[in-house]
Amino acid sequence: MSDSRVVFVDECPDGLVEAVERRGFTTETCADLDAVVEGLDAVDGVVFCGDIDTELVSRVRNRIGVIPVFFLARDGPQGSAKSAHGNGAIVIDYPKTEKAVAAVAARIERAIEFSRWASSERDSDSLYRTVVEQSHDAIFIAQDGDFRFWNRRLTELTGRSDDELAETALLDVIHPDDREKVRRISETRRRGGDAPVSYEVRLVDADGDVRECAANVKDIEYHGSYGVLVSMRDVTEQRATEAQFRGLVELARDLVTLVGTDGRIKYQSPSITDVLGFEPGELVGRRVSDLIHPDDWERVEAVFERALRTGADGTEAVRYRHRNTEGSWTWLESIGSNQADTSVGGFVVTSRNVTEQRSYEQRLKRYETIVESIGQGAYVVDDEGVVQFINEAALSRTTIPMSAFVGRHISALRDAGYLAADQYERARAALDAILDGESDRERFEIELSLPSVNYVVEFTVSPILGDDGAVEGAVGISTDVTARKRYEQRLNALHASTRRLTGATSREEVAEIVREAATEVLDYGISGVLLYDESRDALVPAAFTDEAWEVFGDVPPIPRGTGLTWEVFERGEHNLYRDVESNPKRFIVDAGVTEELIVPIPDHGVFFVASLDEGSLADQRIALAKVLAANTRAVLDRVEREQLLRRRERELASQNEQLESFASVVSHDLKNPLNAAMGYLELARERYDGDELDRVSDAHERMAGIVEDVLALARNGQTVEEAERLSLGAVAEEAWTTAASDAPEATLTVEGDVAVDAHRGRLRQLLENLFSNAIRHGGDDVTVGVGPLADRDGFYVEDDGPGIPPDDRPRIFEAGYTTSSEGTGFGLSVVMSVVNAHGWSVWFVESDAGGARFEITTESDR
Repeated sequence: MSDSRVVFVDECPDGLVEAVERRGFTTETCADLDAVVEGLDAVDGVVFCGDIDTELVSRVRNRIGVIPVFFLARDGPQGSAKSAHGNGAIVIDYPKTEKAVAAVAARIERAIEFSRWASSERDSDSLYRTVVEQSHDAIFIAQDGDFRFWNRRLTELTGRSDDELAETALLDVIHPDDREKVRRISETRRRGGDAPVSYEVRLVDADGDVRECAANVKDIEYHGSYGVLVSMRDVTEQRATEAQFRGLVELARDLVTLVGTDGRIKYQSPSITDVLGFEPGELVGRRVSDLIHPDDWERVEAVFERALRTGADGTEAVRYRHRNTEGSWTWLESIGSNQADTSVGGFVVTSRNVTEQRSYEQRLKRYETIVESIGQGAYVVDDEGVVQFINEAALSRTTIPMSAFVGRHISALRDAGYLAADQYERARAALDAILDGESDRERFEIELSLPSVNYVVEFTVSPILGDDGAVEGAVGISTDVTARKRYEQRLNALHASTRRLTGATSREEVAEIVREAATEVLDYGISGVLLYDESRDALVPAAFTDEAWEVFGDVPPIPRGTGLTWEVFERGEHNLYRDVESNPKRFIVDAGVTEELIVPIPDHGVFFVASLDEGSLADQRIALAKVLAANTRAVLDRVEREQLLRRRERELASQNEQLESFASVVSHDLKNPLNAAMGYLELARERYDGDELDRVSDAHERMAGIVEDVLALARNGQTVEEAERLSLGAVAEEAWTTAASDAPEATLTVEGDVAVDAHRGRLRQLLENLFSNAIRHGGDDVTVGVGPLADRDGFYVEDDGPGIPPDDRPRIFEAGYTTSSEGTGFGLSVVMSVVNAHGWSVWFVESDAGGARFEITTESDR
């Protein structure tokens, strides 16, 4: 090819010019593009070492016609390479090795050789374009079973380099199972027989992968010898796609139906048997209108007519009832593809059975209705903590749109400022425990901070499990417990105020605590307490809040029967007054109060709460107000009892002082003169002895007994300050030794012991007096019994003597009263004084034997 010339533009790879020259070409290197174009006469090829320039290709072809224009692309044949191919250029990878340089030189040689051959043909331009521009097909010329010329696409398709193809026979790239077919077709064609010009064949690339190809073959004469020009297109993906579609149609569970523009069925896929029970061809030729439920047909018809009228490619999904082989109805959902203007001549309709889905959706709709109606917030998150669903109730107290959180991580609540950091961590820890499978149920409370108010929300979180039991997400139910928490806080405050009330010691202190509780427990600023003053017969303000003083001013005592407070106090039932300002019974006019709740404290007074606004008192705090009133009454009752007890203690102390003083007088002012008189009596006996002196002695002894009894009465009547746990039987034995010393025939019977908290000396004195009284009236052989009471705390002392006449019984405990000529009349008075000193009680009854029985109960009222 000494007469062939190749022009190189720009700096080319090392050795490429030499490699081309070794193949018999004359070369020229030029950097000026314009000079290249002007000097293109008698040029067979141009090699451009730089960016792909389609404009240059056009200028070359406009100058001298179709010749090969090569671009050595440094970054591979990408980008504008496609358009360059379409304009007649040949893009080659920039060679970087000596072997690659030789391969590029060989390819330049083949392309120029093909170009010169093609230019001798009648339709050389068309032929060249076929080879060069149709680069998405593999095009080659074969002679005697070897490759003579090929384009870049063949190297890509076979995975072989140019050098490898030059040494490879044609049949070596054909699949072994197809080689005989190719050989037979080739031989038939060469003999001029009837051989196909198009057929499919499989190639095997260098990696052993099989490619399905569609081949077109043309007989040619190439450089004076027989050859074939083959165009081969890779249809592997196309065939795979066709197979997939064929499988989809034949094996898919969905029903594929071809409906002609006349409304008749032209084809139905085999899945019709599974969907509707019919055989695949059973409904072909039937009108679809005869198979769709009459109530649904108008809607279905409108969808398809709209597609025909507008020429739309498809239809929207439509649901309807289709008759099945049993004569009943099956719900289908169909989408039609409008192929009326193609060879199909109708609609390709894809349908699926949605009977169960529709039932499921209806159930789901009911569930959604329930979720939206329960009044609780509902949340669903996936296994990453991303919110998938929130119901309206969850956002009902806010102006936040649902879209602000759905699709976002729960941390969006924190980022938006609705959850403090510690509250978010509490929620996150509970959710992690669920999503990590560490818990089946988590319950926690968090505080939500909204622009106008804070809420306390209780969350219950449970896992959502997949078919394999793995946690796929979590569902949370939230309940607004703000009112409950506030009620609990008020209840705790009520308990605290009750504890303070139990320590109150005066009416004024009680009233002040109730006033504070009205603020802390009921959260009402206007409140107060009025207590009944018997001396004034009026309800007197005892404690008001500062707000109450500001609203009502200086409130005077409210007389009986005046105002709303007396109405409640006398009736004993609370009342919530609406529109107080218009109530004629109001005590204070023009206070500005709209509502007032007045609660009675029975027997003691009332307390009230008031509001300047409407509707603020009608809630659960009314119940707390009633509890507070009941507690206040109990405390005031206790305070009055304690005040009465203290008054009684003061009286008893005064009485003790008087008794002590009386005892001192008896002991000193009576015993001393009596002792002196008895002394003088002894002196008188020394001078004179007569019956008169004996009578004087008897009188002295009687007077001494009276003095001792009066002294015992005074001392035993003092209040017992300190008591000890004593055995009644033991003390009774001690007292009997003294009382029955002169009556050896008398008998004491102790019937069961009992423990008594008493002063030992005074208890013994009580028993001695009762024993002495029994011996005095019952005789020396009397039997006395002591034992515990059966139905009360206490004990009895009884005898089998003559008893006490009924007429005398009312006076037996009077000091000085006696029915015996030997008694002083103070014995049972001393018993009564000991009983009173201990805070006990004593009753007289007749014993079973007809004698006297004294029952002493030891339940002290102090």
